[in-house]
Amino acid sequence: MRAVEVDVADSGSVQALVDGLAAEGTPVDVLVNNAGVYPTHRLFAIPEPVFEETLQVTLLGAYRLCRELVPGMIDRGWGRVVNVSSGAGAMTDNVPSPPAYGIAKAALNALTIALAAEVPASVKVNAVCPGWVRTDMGGPAAPLSPAQGADTVVWAALLPPSGPTGGFFRDRKRIPW
Repeated sequence: MRAVEVDVADSGSVQALVDGLAAEGTPVDVLVNNAGVYPTHRLFAIPEPVFEETLQVTLLGAYRLCRELVPGMIDRGWGRVVNVSSGAGAMTDNVPSPPAYGIAKAALNALTIALAAEVPASVKVNAVCPGWVRTDMGGPAAPLSPAQGADTVVWAALLPPSGPTGGFFRDRKRIPW
């Protein structure tokens, strides 16, 4: 297992990653889409380039990686995609907030549902809300450590063949979209 850094907002960077992995003969069995940005502007105050960057990183970056890597999972008959989302993107409890971030996470949730419906059951696709985590984005007041925030992500990445797909989870429990 290894982690590889890529600029998901740049399709050339994604393609370079995919080409490099193919040249090495390195298959990808688990994809965790965890890239995101957190602008806090009110809706009509979001500068258009900021809104575009938020969608490029959070939604299109995940889409690009899925488009390139999931077909190999299908061919190998096993794979896991974990889209790191947020309760801020849930449509059941609130209007996605802050707007650019919440809208992008709501769209990531929709991508999760669409992708899960598109792939065979051997490839599990789920979204995870890690909670409020002490990271650069979450800040020092967040109640969860990075290890606590990663727990459900790791759980979803290692689901058994009988595990769920097409769901949204926090603390290993399904939550509403």
